[in-house]
Amino acid sequence: MTADEAPRDWAATERAAAAMRRLNQALANRRVDDDVLDEITATVEATAERLEQGTLRVKLDDMLSRPYLREIYENRYFPLPLEPGDEIEFDPFSIGGGVLHPASVNVKYFKESDGAVRGEAVVDPMFAGPPERTHGGVVALIIDELMGALNRMRGRQAYTGRLTVHYHAGTPLGVPLHLRAWVDHTSGRKIVQRAEVHGPDGMCVKAEGLFILRADAPAAPGD
Repeated sequence: MTADEAPRDWAATERAAAAMRRLNQALANRRVDDDVLDEITATVEATAERLEQGTLRVKLDDMLSRPYLREIYENRYFPLPLEPGDEIEFDPFSIGGGVLHPASVNVKYFKESDGAVRGEAVVDPMFAGPPERTHGGVVALIIDELMGALNRMRGRQAYTGRLTVHYHAGTPLGVPLHLRAWVDHTSGRKIVQRAEVHGPDGMCVKAEGLFILRADAPAAPGD
C-alpha cells in the first residue's frame, strides 16, 4: 500500500459474509419443505454464478489491505496498541473469528494483559460433532486462533508447530463459552502457550501450543 493509496473498504463484504453465515445456519438448523429447498437451491446457484464472475482473491493481498496486518506480514515488530479489555482483530478473513468469512464461528478475542488474551464464543449448532456438542476439530480451531490472537497482539508472526488439546468434557453448543490463553514461556524462536475453555458447567478443554517464530523475525524488547 502506497502512502497515497486509501485503505480498502470491506463493509460490503462484511455485510455479505454476515448474510451468508445466516443462510448457512438456517439451512443447517431448520426444516422446510422440499419445494422450498429446491427454490433456495436455484437462487443460491444463481448467486454463486454471479460471484464466480469476479476476480480471484488472494488472501495475502487481502491481509495487506489491513495496515496493522501489513506491518506483521512485512516483518516488522508491531504489538497492537491495545488496553486491557480491548477487542483484538486477529484475522478478519479467518474461519474462527473473521467477520469477512462466510462460515466464521464468530469468536471474539480481547486483551487481558501483555501476555494473555481471553475469548468469547457461542458456537452455532451447525458446528456440532456429536449431538449437542461442538465438533472436536472446531474446538481445536478456536483454540489455535485464540493463541494466534495472542501472538498477533504481541506483535509476533509465528506458526503452529504443535497443538495438544485435552477434552475434559463436551464443549456445549449455543451457550456462552469463555476462553483464555497465556504465554507459558519462550525460548529462542519457540513460544509455548496454554489455554482453557470454560462453559456454563465449568472447564471442558485444556490445551498447550508450540508456536515457531519465522526465521527472520525482528527482535522484540526482551528477546
